[in-house]
Amino acid sequence: MMNDKEFLPISLDEIVISDVLSKDMLTKIVNKVIPFPAFGKCGIILHGPYGTGKTTLGKLIPDLMEKARGGCNAHSDFYQCAQGMNGVTLVSQIQTATQYVSLNGSGLHYSILDEVDNMTVAAQASLKAIMTGLHGIFIMTTNDITAVDKGVVNRSHVIHMMAAKPHDWLPLVKRVITACGAPLPPDASLIPVIGACNGSARDICSAAVEVAIQSIQTGGSNVL
Repeated sequence: MMNDKEFLPISLDEIVISDVLSKDMLTKIVNKVIPFPAFGKCGIILHGPYGTGKTTLGKLIPDLMEKARGGCNAHSDFYQCAQGMNGVTLVSQIQTATQYVSLNGSGLHYSILDEVDNMTVAAQASLKAIMTGLHGIFIMTTNDITAVDKGVVNRSHVIHMMAAKPHDWLPLVKRVITACGAPLPPDASLIPVIGACNGSARDICSAAVEVAIQSIQTGGSNVL
């Protein structure tokens, strides 16, 4: 049975980010070219539609930053923000953690807040208040950046993750098909399949598996 964890990215090069400037900025932040945290900015907001890989990238960033700073495991904390979440307890937990130097190599605390726009206005205001840039790094995802506190946005670098072009997904699609033990169809036949998924990584990977199954069943002929 295929393990979908095999296809999780382990580097920024394996992340599909259509906005060139955003990918360049994130690469520079991770690799210490752009000082971070610095100048009052201690957050990274990953903004884009559903399925574009924001959560996956959010979980990856802490370890990439830690490795670039001579560490290994970032020991990051992941928080799923539920719809209408008050977040008082959550923000209090984060505040307590970020008051002290972390035991990882960089001394930074990494907090990942998935779908931060789901937090109430009051909770986001509390979050803004603890974004001091001392020991805490805040990595947030959102589908609706207009619903995020403007002060939180101002304290963050915003990475735009809009739906990528079908061609950008070809390497991942080919990896999935190959892992299924199927022959690869020509790129020209894969592009429409990817395009029909409207930039959703979940749908694209599922479609790749379907292509692989069909390819195996037909012996690689008339796959699509």
